Amino acid sequence: MMRSDRPNPLVLLLAALLLLGTGLAARFLPRPEQRVKPGHIRGVLELAPLADTSKALIIGYHYDLLQRFAAANGQRISISLTGRDRSYLDSLRAGAVDIVVVPFGDSLAVDSVLVSTPVDSLSVWLMRHDDHAGMRELNDWIAAWHASEDYPRVRALFLERFNAFRSGPRAQISPYDSLIRAHADSLGWDWHLLAAVMYSESRFHIEARSPRGAAGLMQMMPKTAARYGVTDPLDPEMNIAAGAQSLGTLIRRYYNVGDNMTERYKYALAAYNAGIGRIDDCISLARYLDIDPSYWDNIVRRVLPLMADERILETGAVKLGAFKGTETSLYVDRIIAVYDRLRLICP
Repeated sequence: MMRSDRPNPLVLLLAALLLLGTGLAARFLPRPEQRVKPGHIRGVLELAPLADTSKALIIGYHYDLLQRFAAANGQRISISLTGRDRSYLDSLRAGAVDIVVVPFGDSLAVDSVLVSTPVDSLSVWLMRHDDHAGMRELNDWIAAWHASEDYPRVRALFLERFNAFRSGPRAQISPYDSLIRAHADSLGWDWHLLAAVMYSESRFHIEARSPRGAAGLMQMMPKTAARYGVTDPLDPEMNIAAGAQSLGTLIRRYYNVGDNMTERYKYALAAYNAGIGRIDDCISLARYLDIDPSYWDNIVRRVLPLMADERILETGAVKLGAFKGTETSLYVDRIIAVYDRLRLICP
């Protein structure tokens, strides 16, 4: 008996119903939600208890890590720093910020947020309670960072305290050497000077702020910083670029006053500390008294003692009145000492 090659009508019907059901299910059943990675991250460093400018560069380290995390994911990032009496947890829960970095501790208790694995036993990073994919991505990055070749070197630069006068020879002075070198080279002068100013002003703490309002690595006053385009004093590159431009302008101003480059540096540093007007007054009074201003030491020994007397206005050589200048003299000496030391330990 011959077998028929025709397909069984019942089998065809069942197959058609199965395909129809699959198509309907794919069309009407809810699909798993796809996470849309934001192009811009808003990060907050809520690390005030760790912000001690006499110790390790905790704030700078976490600022750097946030930037690295964003770059690894092809995202831009803006980073802010909170004060001691403010918390951004409500802003995180409301979606106004994306990541809040807080100190790590056994007593940490937060609700309605996701908590990352610890970073160096220093901090944990918080995300919104519904951003599970983002937290997985973050934890994967933290694990990869701890295992990376750069980790030991970068961690040491930020977290091992540095004293210029107690350090032996070293390959790097700060975590910001590449930025310092680049901006010093663009001006054509020794990068050690810029590093010495930064060391003396902030000890390389990006969060440093003086009682008078000077801020950032280069401790620039707000008006001066704004003049050089600083919109975020916490940003290392922005702060270093502005400080380098400011010092470069001052060195050019006193280029024909100082006898050599070191003397020009001293005048620039004095003006960086006291302001152009005060130093111009010193030079003007020196010339009025027939004192050679080519050497800063002549100003310190022979002019500054006279500048402390209000009667110097009667000479007509001075515009801004009395100026004690002791702080400025010590400032210049301190930075030149650091400058000489940095050239010795990191040629």
